[in-house]
Amino acid sequence: MQLGVFQMRSWERLYALAEDGLTLDKVADQSDYQTRWSIANNGYYFSVPFAGLVAPAAHNFVINFMSNRSAENPGGVLTRDVLEQFFGVTGEPGSFVHNRGQERIPENFYRRSSSIQYSIPAVLADVQVNNAMDPGIVRFGGNTGNVNSFTGVDITDLTGGALNGASLFEGNNLAYFMLRASQQAVPDAADPALGALGSALNFVTSQIAPIQSKLSCPELGKFNSAFFSQFPGASYKAQGQKTSFVDSL
Repeated sequence: MQLGVFQMRSWERLYALAEDGLTLDKVADQSDYQTRWSIANNGYYFSVPFAGLVAPAAHNFVINFMSNRSAENPGGVLTRDVLEQFFGVTGEPGSFVHNRGQERIPENFYRRSSSIQYSIPAVLADVQVNNAMDPGIVRFGGNTGNVNSFTGVDITDLTGGALNGASLFEGNNLAYFMLRASQQAVPDAADPALGALGSALNFVTSQIAPIQSKLSCPELGKFNSAFFSQFPGASYKAQGQKTSFVDSL
């Protein structure tokens, strides 16, 4: 295994949080920190509808897929040592070294049982818990060209009144919203520049699309792209990226 991007700043903080093992509440705190750091340091910060949901979910993936299971701890434990092996990091705080290409599955690692799948309902349930613990961890919108200028896009406006901030978390609405966002509000998932976002997109569509007809949810039309014109990050293309968010709408 090999990471696409490694941020030492993020690693140092995650490692500090893992002193007594990582838990869902700790990675939720890390996700919230990442978002707030981006808002405070990147005038082009932009959170699309899909990524706004996936970012906290991706942090939960770390706990659910990297925790080491045992008879004593069937739910798994994620220690600093296991993290270091997964991410290929050696050294001590303040002098860590990321050894690119040496990321690996730890020795004596026992993964999550295949009989207990981390399914979309479980993923979304964790996201809801995250948002309850850290209100605003799920957010859509972006900075307007300057740092700390975050302006949110209201769910009611975005969905043409079909959903609001409260109803988004009711029933199957969050799952359906995520599916619709994945279908129309991110660039080409095959674009290698998308990295983890593209992988998450493929995971979501493979899980939700087959059961779409069984979801009882308000009908969602195409997202109103006019609400994103105020964000420079919506039309920004990273190096190697084929299309911007706005181009994909």
